[in-house]
Amino acid sequence: MRRRYSYIEGVEGLLHALKENNYEMHAFTNYPIWYEMIEDKLKLSTYLSWSFCSCITGKRKPEPDFYLEVLRHLDVEPASCIFIDDRMKNVEAAIDVGIVGVHFKDVNLLHQDLSRLGIDVSANECNRHEDPAKA
Repeated sequence: MRRRYSYIEGVEGLLHALKENNYEMHAFTNYPIWYEMIEDKLKLSTYLSWSFCSCITGKRKPEPDFYLEVLRHLDVEPASCIFIDDRMKNVEAAIDVGIVGVHFKDVNLLHQDLSRLGIDVSANECNRHEDPAKA
């Protein structure tokens, strides 16, 4: 199962740019405990925190209470958060509680959506690369 997981082309570069620009990022996932295998392979914690995993919280997207728990935990206003998901029902649930929702379709559209929201998705060209293993 671990072999099946890999970054979607361009996503690691985007995560790198967002982290470099000091955006705080958290996983908000319905993955079971095998999210740990994904972490072992992809090292997502380089870019984000595995803060909100349903196997730990006992809540799942698109339950409104899961989104509200995230806001309480982070102690932030909903409008200051951007929720990105490939499932529209999860994005709609985020929007319903006041979080800015972005439907992920591909990395190029995500770049455009984040830029429209005023998010700096550029990276320092000296440090920018898609695959750290190839750098």
